[in-house]
Amino acid sequence: MYLLGVDAGATKTYCLVSDERGNVVGFGSAGTGNYEAFGLESAMKEIDTAISGAFKEANIGRADIGCFCLAGADFPEDFDMLKKAVENLNRVSTVIIKNDSIAALRSGIGEDNYGVVVIMGTGTNAAGIDKTGKEARLFGEGFVFGDWGGSGDISREALHRVFRHFDGRGEKTILSQMVLDFFNEPDFISLAKDLYYGRIERGKIHLLAPLVFDAAYKGDRVAVEIVKKVASETAVSAWAIIKQLHLEREPIKVVLGGSVFKAKGPLLLDFIRAELHSYTPVAKTVLPKYEPVVGALLIAFDNYAKSQTSDILSNIDATLPKHLKINREEEIL
Repeated sequence: MYLLGVDAGATKTYCLVSDERGNVVGFGSAGTGNYEAFGLESAMKEIDTAISGAFKEANIGRADIGCFCLAGADFPEDFDMLKKAVENLNRVSTVIIKNDSIAALRSGIGEDNYGVVVIMGTGTNAAGIDKTGKEARLFGEGFVFGDWGGSGDISREALHRVFRHFDGRGEKTILSQMVLDFFNEPDFISLAKDLYYGRIERGKIHLLAPLVFDAAYKGDRVAVEIVKKVASETAVSAWAIIKQLHLEREPIKVVLGGSVFKAKGPLLLDFIRAELHSYTPVAKTVLPKYEPVVGALLIAFDNYAKSQTSDILSNIDATLPKHLKINREEEIL
């Protein structure tokens, strides 16, 4: 018996294979597995490449149960389409399709069977599972869908604030010089022209986000305000899912997944804890110990009747490639 977990997103695809006891026997990786980026055929090719790498390392040709946590699995028709596409790869006997947010959630709640996750990477999303297995999720598709957060929005907010500093509408901030240095621009007139005419890659703009946390760490009030906004959005997103799942009185874990939550200093996590506790004092924020692909593998085990979560987790932890462990211990705040 072999079980498989796949986490496929906008930048990379990871695959893990283990035996029925949770001993990891294969790992594979590939590029973008989100069909919304380059189409379904391209996404399936990347997913298949990751599976091939894991199968080669495991010296197997097929898995029995596989959970595929996929970016772009948003609406019922997406799930139907993606399930058929994955089944056509003919790699796994039983295919489970989940949104990629569920992998991040499952990687953080450990032996619990319910919880909430807020993800802030390039963009933002939130999802949750109650004690009966019912799922809830925000759209996670951007500003017009009610979403705010992630490196993209943080970076745009930083640019908004430094330009207001420049023209006199906003408060002074050390972010202004940091932004000019980042883009190697002599002044804001030059920066404005390069942004206006599209001479700065959109992907580079998203890389501004860490500067905000660096400036906040130094006590810059404008940067601190942006960090507070991130914390507020994190807490209200978690609370929205908690309410949808009627878990208001439960000591629920709120998993914080994504690169934004690795920010420098304790400020962001302190603000999140305070904001979340203003909604529900019994909630606990958790930093995950593993990459989301481990969550995908655990979901496969959740659908394998003979599995015992504590033993499985112990074996996965002992045999997991080191680079799939997030470089910090699980922390409950």
